[in-house]
Amino acid sequence: MNRFILYIVIFALFSCGKKSQEPKNNTDQASKEDFTEVVELKRSDTISIDSTLARRLSDKEISKVFTKRKQNLLGISNTVYQAYSYNDESGKYYLLLTDHMKTIDEEKDTLYDNIFAMKVSNKNNQLKKSSSIKDEIDQDWETTIGFWNKYSEISDLDKDGLADLILVYGTEGQDEYVDGRVKIMIYHKKRRITIRHQNSDIKGGRLTKISSKFYTLPTQIQQVIKEKMRLMVKNKHANFSENWESQMTKEATRLEDN
Repeated sequence: MNRFILYIVIFALFSCGKKSQEPKNNTDQASKEDFTEVVELKRSDTISIDSTLARRLSDKEISKVFTKRKQNLLGISNTVYQAYSYNDESGKYYLLLTDHMKTIDEEKDTLYDNIFAMKVSNKNNQLKKSSSIKDEIDQDWETTIGFWNKYSEISDLDKDGLADLILVYGTEGQDEYVDGRVKIMIYHKKRRITIRHQNSDIKGGRLTKISSKFYTLPTQIQQVIKEKMRLMVKNKHANFSENWESQMTKEATRLEDN
């Protein structure tokens, strides 16, 4: 009899212990599903490249190829912190990335107030500016600006023998990425096509403007851009309007909440 009672007590304790663990496991699982960390974008991130076409230059190579004199002749005033060389059937090129430090905030984060990028052609060792972009923060509400190399790319996306360059940059506002903006630039066959986006958590505040020329790009390139946009949403760097993908299938040039 005593042994039978002992079995009952052990079974009861085991059942209680199992039940007490189940809610905890469910709670842990729910908390993991609810919490998604914003992926950090780093200044040191390398642009995705096709190694058969392009490569990243070392700091030593940058200093050797782009001396102070050559930078002055090209109109570069900020420090070149990253450079890439790439070749295709049309010639040899360099992509230079520069920025200007604004300050270091209380959290020890380095903030930048403007950026500048230049595409340089290299013909017979003669460097010539092919195109450039520059932008700066809105001093009233933006805190920093930078190239988002996690989404940029140099490769032959449509397999036509010419390198396609996708260059992405963005800003952070008072609420970091939530109220920042994003710009996507696609360089294809001497054309530069842009997508501009404003993030916002206010109803009607987010807006995306797409160049109509985007829809004339090869399908492969359009799909790559849409995949990068999906990744921006997943990583919480962009918040596009509802049904943005279906709107783009209709070749919409303006994406906003109704």
